[in-house]
Amino acid sequence: MKAYIQIIIKEILMEQIFGDFFINCLALLAIVNPFGNVPLCVTMSEGMNPRAQKKLFNLIIYTGFTIVVLFGLLGDVFMTYFFRVGMKEIRIAGGILLIVVALKNLLFFKAPKNKNNGEELSEEEEIQRGIIPMAFPIMVGPGTMTTIIIIQREFGPIHVIGSSLLVFSFIRLLLRYSYLIEKVLGKLVIFVLGRVMQIFIMAIGVKTLIAGIKELILNF
Repeated sequence: MKAYIQIIIKEILMEQIFGDFFINCLALLAIVNPFGNVPLCVTMSEGMNPRAQKKLFNLIIYTGFTIVVLFGLLGDVFMTYFFRVGMKEIRIAGGILLIVVALKNLLFFKAPKNKNNGEELSEEEEIQRGIIPMAFPIMVGPGTMTTIIIIQREFGPIHVIGSSLLVFSFIRLLLRYSYLIEKVLGKLVIFVLGRVMQIFIMAIGVKTLIAGIKELILNF
């Protein structure tokens, strides 16, 4: 009888653990929003050669995953003892960065450069310019950082690593087949969508900035 009760308790605990893990994955997936951000990354990388775009997408995944895991495991320590900043400062900084990037792309848009005039960016330069802000703060923003810190505080490092690995594996799968988005929509639609998306990037930046300022005012 005792052994039977122990088995039932173990099964209940295992169901609770897997249930919590599933909920954490859903929460992280929702805040990262790959269904909105993957098409955004496709439109922002429009015009890059396929090899550079593939490298960029891989770097977005690795960079985003590394930021989330490291911030989940060490974020509290670094924010409290090293940098002495809170989520409000990160929201303000991330919001300003998004606004600046969107303004630059909208107001200072340049047509693709001729490959023969010697002014075309190298593959590495294209990737360096794309990794920020695509990995941070578009794919991984202040909301993602807040979510992963909550997961760490409530469920521990195993949930942080496991949920991050599962979510970014799914995003990698979406990015791997992102060429289908371009194939279905076409280059002209991707171009127009890319310009329109800059408005939404700016709106997200404004929203993030306002949230940080509100939190800063409330703390005073």
